Amino acid sequence: MSKRAEDFMDSWLEAKVTDRHLKAPEKSAPILAKKCATDAKKAGVPLEELEEVVIDIKQAITDELTVAASKGKPG
Repeated sequence: MSKRAEDFMDSWLEAKVTDRHLKAPEKSAPILAKKCATDAKKAGVPLEELEEVVIDIKQAITDELTVAASKGKPG
């Protein structure tokens, strides 16, 4: 497991998931997944490395949105 990819994903989710995304997770997750992959590449974290940590970026984001929505807050 890549600590770099794990740290990237944690900080990215914290920074990018907002209340707006919680209102429509089914629409937000694919958009956020694409943005996450792009941002990871820009940050020097290869998609393969990121997927070693989360397996499926879209599913990881969907899970994060679900958990955050149940808590009533993003991230």
